[in-house]
Amino acid sequence: MTNSRAWWIACLIAGIVTIGTSLYFGMIPDIEATDVPGGINSIIAFEIVRTPADVAALFTDQAIANGFLIAMHHATWVDALLFIPAYMLFLCAALMALRPLGSKVAVAGVIAALLAALFDQIEGVQLFRIMDDLPGTQAVIDLLIPMVRGKFALLGLTALAIGWLLAKPGGWGRLAGLLVTLGGAVTMFGLSSDAQSGFLGLGGLISWLTLFVVAAVQFVRGRSRP
Repeated sequence: MTNSRAWWIACLIAGIVTIGTSLYFGMIPDIEATDVPGGINSIIAFEIVRTPADVAALFTDQAIANGFLIAMHHATWVDALLFIPAYMLFLCAALMALRPLGSKVAVAGVIAALLAALFDQIEGVQLFRIMDDLPGTQAVIDLLIPMVRGKFALLGLTALAIGWLLAKPGGWGRLAGLLVTLGGAVTMFGLSSDAQSGFLGLGGLISWLTLFVVAAVQFVRGRSRP
């Protein structure tokens, strides 16, 4: 077994956990027991708050009575203990598998993915601090804001790196690379304003599902590269 194939297997396994956890977030009881503007899910709505008033609008007395606070606590723990480690391995394993196609780009992508995971963990700490003292303080939220935006920017850059490497050999990998790159670009667009924040999740959906399909195909075909 080549090193690249071993990395693709690791990518596939981590991808199963990543996608499974993503689906689980939506199944947590009462996780949407609040009014969220703009058609985004409650988790992203909480992540992108800018003021205690934004927090209070989510964690209303009625929402808390309906179990929203308990649900968000649970989701944040799942995020820290399972989702973040899983997507970090998912992305890093793909980059390591693709490293023969461009070592510098792959290493830069790995660094971006690791930093994104670090930012995400720091973000989680701030979310817990807010939930433990609702609606939080502006000082805590000011620590949260750059972590959230930085995380998504780094994930977008990681997707761009993976997309470029996938497309490099041509063939069907070019289409996969374009889709992953598109996902990264959509994520970046989601950062352009809070009104576009719904695109943050969409970008990840496009790039990560495409990458998961690539890893599955590599596993079935037994090849080290697209």
